[in-house]
Formats: sequence, structure tokens, C-alpha cells
Amino acid sequence: MRRDLAAPIVPAPPPAGISLQQYGEQTARAAREMMRRVYPEGLGDNGISFEGFWDWLRADPDYDADLMFVAALGGDVVGLCHCWRSDFIKDLAVDPSFRNRGLGTFLLTHALTAFARRGAPSVDLKTELDNVKAQSLYRRLGFEIVERVNG
Repeated sequence: MRRDLAAPIVPAPPPAGISLQQYGEQTARAAREMMRRVYPEGLGDNGISFEGFWDWLRADPDYDADLMFVAALGGDVVGLCHCWRSDFIKDLAVDPSFRNRGLGTFLLTHALTAFARRGAPSVDLKTELDNVKAQSLYRRLGFEIVERVNG
């Protein structure tokens, strides 16, 4: 799916008590644990240790800590929007216990605004064909399907 950034972006407010945290080793560790709750079937990382993940991530030329948006409630990570320099949203994840409160909309509009400030013409993301709820959110925020891939 793709979002043209020439179209207006209406920022969403954060849910009550939510703050954005700087992405670093400590928040990365907490975010990874939250991602395990979001994706109980696995992260597609072949069970790599946190240290292996952290080294891999920081070595990736598409990684930029300024494009990692971590939402926290108190000291607990409850959401993550993981973006790449290539104008791509890799993951948008909200802790199952914190869904349906506007956190995904907040994180996504925050990321879109960051990409627009960087001069990106558009932003892409992928989602599963059967993830109707995510597709609904993305369409509501101006994303359009540009390609369908099975498998």
C-alpha cells in the first residue's frame, strides 16, 4: 500500500498517558518483547537473540533511530512504528492490551509527518491480504493498494 505525502496529513493526538520514547538499546529490548506479544507465531527472526537482533538492526543501512517511534505508557512499551530510510513502514504494532484506543492512528500519522518533513514523496507498507482491520486503518489514513502479492 502507498500513501502520497502531497495529500494533507491530519495528526492524531496520543491516547491519554502515552509518550514517545527515544529508540535505543533499552527501548529496543522492551519493544521487541512487545512485538513478541503482537506476533505470538514469531517475528520471522529465526529466534535470534536480542544482541544479534540489535547488531543486525544497527548495521542495516536503512536503519535510522529517528524513524523508530516507540509509544510508552509509564515505563511500558505499548506500540511501535518501525520505519526505514527508504520511505517504508516495516512494522506498525500495538500491544494487544492497548488496541482500539487510537494508538495505531497516532503512531502512523506521526510517522507520515516525519517522512513528509524529510521530503519523501510517498510512503509504502505491506500488510497481509486477510488483515482487514489494518487495511481499514491504512485506507482511512490515505493509503491505497498498489500491488497484491499472494504467498
